[in-house]
Amino acid sequence: MNFSSKFIKYILLLAAIGGVFLLVYSPHFSYPFPFHVDEWHHLSEALRMHDNYFDYLTMEPQRRASGLELGFHFFLFGLSWFGDLVLWYKFLPAIWAAIGAVVLFYVVYQKTQQDFLTGWLAVLFFGSIKSNVNLMGLWFFTPLTLAIPFIFLYSYFLDQGIQHKNKKQILMSLVIMAGLTLVHPISVLFFLPIAAVYGIFNYRYLISEIKFFSIFIILFFAGVGFYMAVMGVGISTVWFRLWQQIQFKSGWGVLELNNSPLELYSWIGYLLALVGIIQIIIVRKSKQFLLYLIWPLVLVGYLVFYQWQGFSILAPYQRNWYYLVISLPILSAVGLSAVIRDVVYFIRKLKAGVSWQLDKLAVVLIIVTTFGLVFFGYYHLPPKLDLYRTIDQNDYQTLLLMKTLPAGLVIAPSFISTALYPVSGHEPLGTIAFYGSRRDVEDFFAAPDCAARSQVLKDKNIDYLISPYPIDCEFGTLINQVGRNNIYQIINL
Repeated sequence: MNFSSKFIKYILLLAAIGGVFLLVYSPHFSYPFPFHVDEWHHLSEALRMHDNYFDYLTMEPQRRASGLELGFHFFLFGLSWFGDLVLWYKFLPAIWAAIGAVVLFYVVYQKTQQDFLTGWLAVLFFGSIKSNVNLMGLWFFTPLTLAIPFIFLYSYFLDQGIQHKNKKQILMSLVIMAGLTLVHPISVLFFLPIAAVYGIFNYRYLISEIKFFSIFIILFFAGVGFYMAVMGVGISTVWFRLWQQIQFKSGWGVLELNNSPLELYSWIGYLLALVGIIQIIIVRKSKQFLLYLIWPLVLVGYLVFYQWQGFSILAPYQRNWYYLVISLPILSAVGLSAVIRDVVYFIRKLKAGVSWQLDKLAVVLIIVTTFGLVFFGYYHLPPKLDLYRTIDQNDYQTLLLMKTLPAGLVIAPSFISTALYPVSGHEPLGTIAFYGSRRDVEDFFAAPDCAARSQVLKDKNIDYLISPYPIDCEFGTLINQVGRNNIYQIINL
């Protein structure tokens, strides 16, 4: 098939990138708010910067160290000055997926000596990566998804820099890694063994430039310094704390499941990735694509180690699945591109009695059939991993009304509490995760009588109560009712 026309290329590329945007945005067609509790958490951390964010950098018993993702929260904080971040957060996953697709196309296009077909196919395979609430993915805007384009870039510049002995490109990789460490440290940590194995294959160059590569040691100690500042630990305990924190044991995630390889990527995508590996070896391009062969092999090693030992190092088991899958669109595209070219070559050898249009028809059929199979089941999520709606429009209107009231501590159902601070600015007693005590909230709503509920309100010094049903007790005054939600001010304790 002739891809020589620039106009056709631009149209096909824009269509592919636009398709990625729409595919990732599609869950929000019927829901205008963030889906995942992690998204609400990052919203909360970013919006706290309008008050005094730095009080929230250190670890608390019931939430993770948000300070290690400081760069992501600064990014959201900057965006919050341009409008209501809660309402247009829904666009960010799709926008960033489109950016990731553009970067991936650039990387593949350059790696394949400007082969448009392979780069374009890589974009389609990238768009086919699935999401769920356990392994995360493109549907959610989190530090993981913000990191994806930068992972593609730093791996590409490191690869090119070493292959072509270009120190400028290696420095570009280093700068991107350093910046990404402030946004999502594990999106750099997971890659270190990959880079180490790659370095072993290129040891002669590394040894010849040992002074230059010592810069990476400086980056390491700068990262340790950042960790010490954020976590408030001294030099005597930092190494022990670091070792503890780079071990991710079973139970790290809210859900611990026996994940299927098909949760994130299609079977035909895996098959074509294998074809791509074979093709790279057959045509003797292993050196050119060495980094992209090492990457999935190391990640498979991570996953096997976790199943064997019950913990992983450098990155959590769930995230390692995703780091594996984002390495595959390149290989899948190489595989499918090879299949297409072999079919076209075979058809053109049959010249006699064969229409010149047959090769083009074959290409279209191969692409349509392949991606019909690739995207089949894209919206089918495993049991317990389907999207959930943290709040609805009624809850949102309730929280907007809360925004007009003086700030205070609020007890509300855990899901509503998760969106409480980002929308209203009030502090929740407990959310689904990260803040306060969800158990206290559940105990309050499960309490058998007014006396037990009053005791919880008194012990926790609660200012407001949001209840999805009327509560006939004398500890508060009904301020307003928004649909099913009742807002009480606590005054009689």
